[in-house]
Amino acid sequence: MKLVDGQHAAAATRVALSAVRGGEVLIQAPRSALIQGQAKVYTVESGHSIFTSVTVPIGGRYSLLSNLTVLLDDTGEIAQYSETLYTENSDGNFHMESYADGDLVISRDTDIAFMTDAELRLEMNDSPANGDVGTLGFWSTVACVGAVLGVSGTVAYLIVGVCTGACAVPGVGTAVCVACIGAYATVGGASIAAVASCFK
Repeated sequence: MKLVDGQHAAAATRVALSAVRGGEVLIQAPRSALIQGQAKVYTVESGHSIFTSVTVPIGGRYSLLSNLTVLLDDTGEIAQYSETLYTENSDGNFHMESYADGDLVISRDTDIAFMTDAELRLEMNDSPANGDVGTLGFWSTVACVGAVLGVSGTVAYLIVGVCTGACAVPGVGTAVCVACIGAYATVGGASIAAVASCFK
C-alpha cells in the first residue's frame, strides 16, 4: 500500500463519495457519520493489477476503527467496497460488523472491553513491547499484526477479528479482504504482504 495525495486522491475520494450519494455504494451507517475530510487514499498492487482504495472513517456512535473502504480498479470503476463498524454491546465489550458490497458477512461480539476513541488513539501510539500484547497475548496472529502495524493488543485484536472473519490471508481478491485494507488504512497503512504473512 502506498499513500496517495493531491489530485489523484481527491478524484478517487469524489468517486467514492458520489457512489454513496447515488446509492451505488450502500452503507449501514448514516451518511452524516462519514468523516469525509479524513479520507485516506492508497494504491494497492495485486498481481499485475493496481487498485486505488479510498478509506473514509465513520464516526458518530461508531468506534474509531470504523470505516468505509471503496476499491477502484485501474479505470476508476468500483471493484468492491467494505464497511466495518465497531460499537459497544450490552456487556460493555466491542461488537464488530463487516459488510461486503452491502451484504453482512461478520456480526460478532468480542470479549474485549469497549474503549473510547481517546483510549484507542493512545493504544495506536503504543507498540507492543517485544511482540507482547499484554492481556491478549494468547493469539500469535494478533501479536504479529500488532508488531507490523506498531499498535498494541486491543487495536490488533480488532483488526485481526475483522480480517479472519472471512479472509484468512488479507489482500485484494475477495470483497471481505477490502475490510483488511480499510483497517490498515485507519491505523496508517502498511505493507499488505507484511501483514498477510501474519495470517500464514
